[in-house]
Amino acid sequence: MFKKIILAAALAVSAVFAQIDVSAHAAFSYGTISGKGMDDMDWGAGFIVGPEVKYSFNPMVALVTGLELDYRRASYDYFVEYDRYLDPDLRNYTVTETMSFMYLDIPLLLRVSPVPFFFIDAGMTFGFNLSATYAMEYDGGSSSDDVSASMKTFEYGLVCGLGFTVFTDLEFNFRAAFGMTSMSKNTDEFKNMRLQFGITYWSF
Repeated sequence: MFKKIILAAALAVSAVFAQIDVSAHAAFSYGTISGKGMDDMDWGAGFIVGPEVKYSFNPMVALVTGLELDYRRASYDYFVEYDRYLDPDLRNYTVTETMSFMYLDIPLLLRVSPVPFFFIDAGMTFGFNLSATYAMEYDGGSSSDDVSASMKTFEYGLVCGLGFTVFTDLEFNFRAAFGMTSMSKNTDEFKNMRLQFGITYWSF
């Protein structure tokens, strides 16, 4: 009887691990900061990289999670114009203000595959701020400051997307991420919004 219990437990554990896949995930991201007073904020390029784990309940439904480094960037340009009648030696120039962030993200996505080669993702993501930098470039000069202290440690967001599976282990995916909580301690209107174009290789 005891041997049968051990065998049943071993089979159950084997079945669980047989449904788990581990991947290497990398994505190009393009996003900005949304909210009141952020209409002029430009979109900036970033990247996401890290492992993902997929637990398949059946061929059509799976749960995807992971642990990913998320580099975000957004900038704002404005033109400074001087009155040459007051001082002819002054010249006009453009100022670029840039915000750069590094987050550790934990996505939690429900994946539905209506057909074997196509899937839809929807769920949430939990982000933990690792660093934040504010930089300014102006008239040949530049400055940079660490502003991590003004950022919230935790961020919650929603994610939706879709993708295609190629050659069984390789997939291309698109995701849109929308921050539901503010990144900044100073305002509630400082929310992340990014588009992600990624590739995932399920290697294990």
